[in-house]
Amino acid sequence: MIGSIRPLCRSSHRCSLQSLALLSSRAAGTSSLLPHIPHPRLKWCSLHTGTSSQQSSGRDPPPARMKVFYVPNPFKWLHNRMEIATLKREWDPSFDEEFFKFGAAQAVCTISELVSRRDWGDLCGLLSQKAMDKIRRTKWTSDQVNNLVLSPENVQVTQINNVTLQTVVDRKYCDIDVTMIGTRVPYNLDKHSVIVLEYFARFHREYTEGKLPDWTITRFRLQNFQAIVRRE
Repeated sequence: MIGSIRPLCRSSHRCSLQSLALLSSRAAGTSSLLPHIPHPRLKWCSLHTGTSSQQSSGRDPPPARMKVFYVPNPFKWLHNRMEIATLKREWDPSFDEEFFKFGAAQAVCTISELVSRRDWGDLCGLLSQKAMDKIRRTKWTSDQVNNLVLSPENVQVTQINNVTLQTVVDRKYCDIDVTMIGTRVPYNLDKHSVIVLEYFARFHREYTEGKLPDWTITRFRLQNFQAIVRRE
């Protein structure tokens, strides 16, 4: 569980792993977390900030000038607003959506680097065993293997796509699906001009009384991967 990751903070990821504790209640002073398929909702375009001569030259825009737009389903957005309101009213008055999204982005970026390095030991503190086993069975292309890592400063979209509150007898569970999109400098600059990555993660927490305020990522996948070929 993510709230129990302190023993794993032994590498250069110490700061990013500790930042995952921000997803818990700040007011209460507790600590817890925080194949290539075209996606119809994912759109990207270059942000034209150069001179006219640069824009008309046909040169590739650098990753810093790529802008990602994400348009959520309006009905799903409304449903999520209602579920988050219920979560704050009935289960967790201190839940802060922006604070959660910040911690979620840190978690996803950390996982992308650990997966790239095949550092399965540290992943045990972030992912459920089932989620990690699925990642280890994933067949990556060579381009994906070399361009998996996404840094927090390159994240452009962190979107809550679904919120599910479930009560089973006297136990309470919350699942929050997060989509995170960003761009990065390609591993092979001679081949690609920019990489667009879209990650999906499901954050799970049990809100049953007496349970620790721990979030666990139970699903994680690279949902969309676009390697923009460099122009001649």
